[in-house]
Amino acid sequence: MESRLFRRRSIAISFRVYDDDDGRFIGRIGDISKGGLLVYGPNRLQTDRIYRLRIDLPDDHGIPRSVTLPAKAMWSGADANPEFCSTGFRLFELDQPENSAALQALLSRFTVGLDEDEDYDG
Repeated sequence: MESRLFRRRSIAISFRVYDDDDGRFIGRIGDISKGGLLVYGPNRLQTDRIYRLRIDLPDDHGIPRSVTLPAKAMWSGADANPEFCSTGFRLFELDQPENSAALQALLSRFTVGLDEDEDYDG
């Protein structure tokens, strides 16, 4: 049985994700939680590595901006769709105000489903 700290939430917009260190396209967000995110992309990624994930999204006024979140690739492998690989990331440094605000914006403005403060029961 799968054990997670936080409930995954579907994301309403499939935001593009880049490796901020080299600008390389990693993939698109598949789902997100308070502790991590799933990214679908063209390539399997190196695990146990900390990435600086850059996500481009609109601010409250519709103006494009980028947020960067440090995240560790926990696993990466073939997706059910053979054209993609999926990678699970654990987010880090969420005690930093800019990272916490970026995650909160993604969760509150761009996800569907449960409110973020609802408990996860399994």
